[in-house]
Amino acid sequence: MRTFFTLILLSVVGIGIAFGVSFYADMEQSGDNTFLPSVQLPYKNFIAATGVVEATSKNIYVGSLMSGIVKKVYVQSGDSIKKGELLFEINDAQKRVRIPVLQAQIVNAQSRLKSAKHQLELLKDMKKLSSSMVTNEKYTKGVDSYNEAKTSYELSKAKLKALQNELKFYKVYAPIDGKILQSNITLGSSFNTNTKALIIGSDKLNVKVNINEFDSSKLVTTAKAMASVRGNAKEQIALKYKYTIPFIVPKRNLTGSSTEQTDTRVLQVVYEVQNRADFPLYVGEMLDVFIETSKAK
Repeated sequence: MRTFFTLILLSVVGIGIAFGVSFYADMEQSGDNTFLPSVQLPYKNFIAATGVVEATSKNIYVGSLMSGIVKKVYVQSGDSIKKGELLFEINDAQKRVRIPVLQAQIVNAQSRLKSAKHQLELLKDMKKLSSSMVTNEKYTKGVDSYNEAKTSYELSKAKLKALQNELKFYKVYAPIDGKILQSNITLGSSFNTNTKALIIGSDKLNVKVNINEFDSSKLVTTAKAMASVRGNAKEQIALKYKYTIPFIVPKRNLTGSSTEQTDTRVLQVVYEVQNRADFPLYVGEMLDVFIETSKAK
């Protein structure tokens, strides 16, 4: 009996040892160190900053003077557009039903104008024959009726023309040459004057660089500058200084670093960048930026 229990105990111990070896082996395998590739710094002395790609035109939220249901959509995200190109149409059926009514009013006003004109011509002919045949009051009344009919006719035509001009606002056109950065407009969706469903921007790009206020004194606008894709320092592109925004603001584009201070204030500097086929850039993309300085300060 003692031998039996001894065998059971040894079996349990053996199974426990096997599980332990397997567990620690997995821990060692999952804990393998991954070495980061070495990064070659572009300059001996430099300002390190972050930049955000933006269109030179800024983001344009396309709006309309009219609200309604989208009837037709002619573009989608990523499309290149030309100034004056039709982007989408808003349903104008509610306005178009008034056209036949206004046209009928014009016909009616034109008929009354012809009648008033004919009556006035008769009065003039009668007055030429004998001034006593037409009293001044009757003649004045004929002139007033003609002028009233003429005004009514002109007003009817003006109403139709105003409606036709208003219908043009239901078609939305591109204000600049550029690209559709984002389109959330769909057929049948509601569009109002405050909707930000369609964003366009120019093809030319800038990089807005956020420089820590403590480094702002080191900035030399004529110095060399370059940017690299975040996570891939080998991919680099040259930047050309454009202008400085002379207003220190709180930093909003956080990098996520554990040592980063959220109360940092930055000087924003805009650089021009050439979008290359082998270095595609996208509006809103964040880049690592390095600006050369003459010496460490």
